[in-house]
Amino acid sequence: MKKFTLTTLAATSLLMTSGASLAATNDSVDHHGIYVGAGYGLVDVDGDEDFDRDDNAASVYVGTQFNQYLSVEGGYIDFGEYGNDTFSTEVDGYTLGLKAGLPVNEYITLFAKGGQLWWDADINAAGVNDSTDGDDLFYGVGASFAVSEGWDVRVEYTRFDLEFERDEIGILSEIDSFDSDVDYASVAVQYTF
Repeated sequence: MKKFTLTTLAATSLLMTSGASLAATNDSVDHHGIYVGAGYGLVDVDGDEDFDRDDNAASVYVGTQFNQYLSVEGGYIDFGEYGNDTFSTEVDGYTLGLKAGLPVNEYITLFAKGGQLWWDADINAAGVNDSTDGDDLFYGVGASFAVSEGWDVRVEYTRFDLEFERDEIGILSEIDSFDSDVDYASVAVQYTF
């Protein structure tokens, strides 16, 4: 995680300086419209009873940016596989949420976002397979850097609170519930039409 964080900070610094110089020559950076993006990052899972795991995750998203301050965004994220020796799961899901931005200048915007995640999980517990689904909230913060007209780079951190309930998972009927906090740190490239 430390190596990923250092790499992310170095890349962000480079992008901020190069993005500001590129954007300084282009005064027509647009801050509204339909956009698409793809991201890649690290998932860190912290749950009950030493249920910890790091893995990589990929995401894609599409949104409508009404102005510099407000966007509606939907996406898909594949969290990969995580778990412990007894219980492991592969989770993916769809998101829908609001993103509120605070422009630092014409080229850098800080943002907070939150919304709903609809997820599916394939579960393996002590060699027995099952699947379940659910919906939970997510929230996050980040920054976007305009590198040219239409192109942005986003760095963000998002927390997903996944709750596996006993009545949802037959193979875990002896467990009341299982909650896991899934943290996703990512870098994304975005294009606004």
